[in-house]
Amino acid sequence: MRVFLTLFRREVGLFLSTLSGYVILSMVLFLIGMSLLTVILAYNGRAMDAPLTEAFYSTPFFWFIVLLACPAITMRSFAHEKSTGTYESLMTTPVTPLQVLGSKFMSCWLFYGLLWVPLWLMMIWLGRFFNDPGYLDTGIIAGTSLGVMLVGALFLSMGCLASVLTQSQLIAAMIALTLEMALFMLSFVIYLLPDQSGWQAALFEHISLFNHMSDFVRGIVDGRHLTFYLCATALSLFATWRWVESHK
Repeated sequence: MRVFLTLFRREVGLFLSTLSGYVILSMVLFLIGMSLLTVILAYNGRAMDAPLTEAFYSTPFFWFIVLLACPAITMRSFAHEKSTGTYESLMTTPVTPLQVLGSKFMSCWLFYGLLWVPLWLMMIWLGRFFNDPGYLDTGIIAGTSLGVMLVGALFLSMGCLASVLTQSQLIAAMIALTLEMALFMLSFVIYLLPDQSGWQAALFEHISLFNHMSDFVRGIVDGRHLTFYLCATALSLFATWRWVESHK
């Protein structure tokens, strides 16, 4: 545990001490501001028939943040180590591949979670102007936060897998974005199937990111959604771990 915490603090410190971390934070803050501005302009002077979290999710900026931020966060996790020559030094120290992967993934996930803190602060501030407290219900905020973190965990695990495959941070980001876009585009298939009762419909409905998030932003936590994200994230991390272990 002491080795893991040392590696974890090292990875978190790299995010907070380099320019790339603040560039990512600035990009996310800009997109969050644009999304909230879109919601405010759309509902200015009109009654809202949905929670504020659902209105935010309906804007395209939400998926822009997730799809762009995750590759930017993970592209340096392994690729930077390989390009600078510190990867060999790291792997020859008395650490296990699982500790290295765990520290890098958890630090990326923590930084990803910090990126969303301004959104919740802005929503709390906007909630002061709503007469109905149900628009910022605690259960809805908790469900939305869980959904955001689970989607992030899945995409970050894909990003770690992409980063371990190459020495170039740019190529790692492109591979991660390609994997994420493939899963994102598969989420549309369920809406294109003429038969919504077959096994194909059940399969694509289960992997549809939109169906998962539409429940989370309403405060609904379904065990099927949790199973999908946990299993998919674990599969990506397992593939990354096997790659690191085989090349140690």
